[in-house]
Amino acid sequence: MIKGKKFTIVRSAIVAIVFSLITLTSYSQETGCVQTLTLANEEFNAGRFFGIPSLMKECLERGFTEEQRVQAYYLLAQTYLILDDPIAAEDSYLKLLKADPEFVATPEKDPIDLVYLSKKFTATPIFTPHFMVGGNVSIYRIIHNNNTEPYPVDRNNKLRPGFQMGGGIDWNINDNLSVGSGLMFAFKSFKIVKSGISLDDRQETIERQSWFDVPLYVKYRDNIGKLRPYAYAGLSLNALITSNVELRLENFSPTPGNQVTTEGPNKKVGYKRIFLNRSLLLGGGVYYKVGRNFIFGDIRYMAGLNNLVNVKKNFQDEDGVFSNDIARYRSVGDYYRLDNVSLSFGFVKPLYNPRKIKRVNTKKVMRDISKEDNK
Repeated sequence: MIKGKKFTIVRSAIVAIVFSLITLTSYSQETGCVQTLTLANEEFNAGRFFGIPSLMKECLERGFTEEQRVQAYYLLAQTYLILDDPIAAEDSYLKLLKADPEFVATPEKDPIDLVYLSKKFTATPIFTPHFMVGGNVSIYRIIHNNNTEPYPVDRNNKLRPGFQMGGGIDWNINDNLSVGSGLMFAFKSFKIVKSGISLDDRQETIERQSWFDVPLYVKYRDNIGKLRPYAYAGLSLNALITSNVELRLENFSPTPGNQVTTEGPNKKVGYKRIFLNRSLLLGGGVYYKVGRNFIFGDIRYMAGLNNLVNVKKNFQDEDGVFSNDIARYRSVGDYYRLDNVSLSFGFVKPLYNPRKIKRVNTKKVMRDISKEDNK
């Protein structure tokens, strides 16, 4: 029993010693690399450039933190430019962008030769995926009013809440301009209230629809700062998957207390609708940077461009006979288009791709640098 306790004590002591050695080694290595980076900067400021690459080699391989690697490659790129080693300078700058894809060299804070070198590279993601979810309201726009009465009736189109979710991807042409597309599932709904039917009656129609929307757009965005506004415009292809209608007729008799309500189960009216539709698309929002990713808020307006109603089947039931809704509910569908306003919140994960630009317009580079200098 005593031997067992001694063994346990010895084992615990060994574990404690090993843990302490690992901690001290890690601390020593971290402290040493901080000192190495400080020494490299001192050597650079003193004009002693040749020993800087070998001085930082070991820490670059396994000692520097991500932030220290950015500082180290920034220093190395300048060092190799001074030593007239363009290949090594380009390699260092590319590694700098891999450590910090959003690094931007400017004449206000960086040497002009490093700014010139930076124009040969980009870290702009080729593709940027995003995911979003939110709510919407649909705006009912009459193209032609169909009515069961020989005279006009009062109508009131009311908004109802819906929701949408989905994602998309942007193909980035440059730091500011991109083209994009996506796939959104949306639930949309609207309500129509007609009064004055047979002078006193009131009719309610609630339509609920499910859609797949495929937006196609051109986007312009800011690429600097914590908050980055953007705007886009384009077209959307809209597939109307299902459509159900809830009908209710309130028959008001002039005699008090003789109100009669007619209602029934929801009816599928997808056969009366056009499956593939199109919309004009306008939108905008703002990205908020969180680390290397973004969260965003987006507001979007889709203006329907075509009649959603299949004119040939508008007065029919699904079996092709004349609809009994016309007599029972005094209901016949209008010809209409549907607009939609949505507010979404989402997440963006840029797929950074640091790379050298194949063709660099050196004249444009110098003009850009001159413009920045003049600012």
